[in-house]
Amino acid sequence: MVLSPPLLRLLLGSDPERHSAIALTLFGSALYLFNAGLIIAAVSYDYASAIIAPYMLVCLLVGAVLFYGLLRTGLSQRFHDPNLVMAQSLYCAFSVALGYLTVDQHVRGVVLTFMPAILLPGQFALPPRRIHHLTVVMFLMLVGATAINWYINPGEAELFGDILRCTYVTGILVAVCAVAQRVSRNRHEMVLKSEALANALSKVEHMAAHDQLTGLLNRHRMHEVLDKEWHRLQRQTRPTTLVMMDLDHFKRVNDTLGHQAGDEVMKRFATLADTYLRDADVVSRWGGEEFLVLCPDTTAEQALIALNRLRDQVHVQPFLDSHPSLQITFSAGMATLRPSESMDSAIERADQALYQAKEAGRDRFMQSP
Repeated sequence: MVLSPPLLRLLLGSDPERHSAIALTLFGSALYLFNAGLIIAAVSYDYASAIIAPYMLVCLLVGAVLFYGLLRTGLSQRFHDPNLVMAQSLYCAFSVALGYLTVDQHVRGVVLTFMPAILLPGQFALPPRRIHHLTVVMFLMLVGATAINWYINPGEAELFGDILRCTYVTGILVAVCAVAQRVSRNRHEMVLKSEALANALSKVEHMAAHDQLTGLLNRHRMHEVLDKEWHRLQRQTRPTTLVMMDLDHFKRVNDTLGHQAGDEVMKRFATLADTYLRDADVVSRWGGEEFLVLCPDTTAEQALIALNRLRDQVHVQPFLDSHPSLQITFSAGMATLRPSESMDSAIERADQALYQAKEAGRDRFMQSP
């Protein structure tokens, strides 16, 4: 039977990432209700204690509603284990132990077979240590239920049969626990390897797209950004301005203070540009001491405001701790993209405007006509 999307949303909620956990808990709720029906039938055929059965029914009905309600309403997200795997496993083990006390001695062995199966969902969600703890608690519940049954039903006690059943189920518990721990351990190792691989891939992608010295986008990546922006402009007409910036007399810094000092100046300027230009502006190292800035949805006049803000900071910010008196300036050329103009053409115009700013005395900005 395939459920309609509205019914699925009603049962599982609107968050797809939580659907599997809620669906599994809903399936568990259905099992609680199914077993509640079996208990009622067992009482009517004298296969279950009419005294303990009401408590068993309450336990099953609470289990059917409680955990599904917590997950479906999202209240479980407040807990350390948002899917309540450990809590559900313990509650289910308690229900099995109570069921052992409820049913007739001839069918208790069938009830105990549920105990090892409780460990199976935990292997995909719990760490090995928690699986071990869960197994120990389940063993204690098994022994405790047997001892309580001897106390409340001394006339029905089958010492050898009960011990045999406990021993058999305990052996299965130990075996299932070992398998579940191995699966959990392997899953944990796979998660760690996946995270390490994702981190390594992220670093490689970052290195491929960013300039190693300044941390800004490199020229190759900037070409991709420009191409994407150009195609966007074909669908919607909005002003876009390109700015070509160049550090003034940068060669003099390298020649007098050394290339290491020049690298520090480059990094400092890149940080200032990335900080004091607008958030929407894309700053890249174009080559050498040149920087290309993409200013989307921006006129040349608006770009000029950001450039003046950057220049004010460049004039007052120290670039080298070892040479606090070092003064750095930069020049820039601006070109607002024309209708149907290619990005390469706009970059060329911005570069020409930069050259004009250099010729006019540097530490100034020029706009391409």
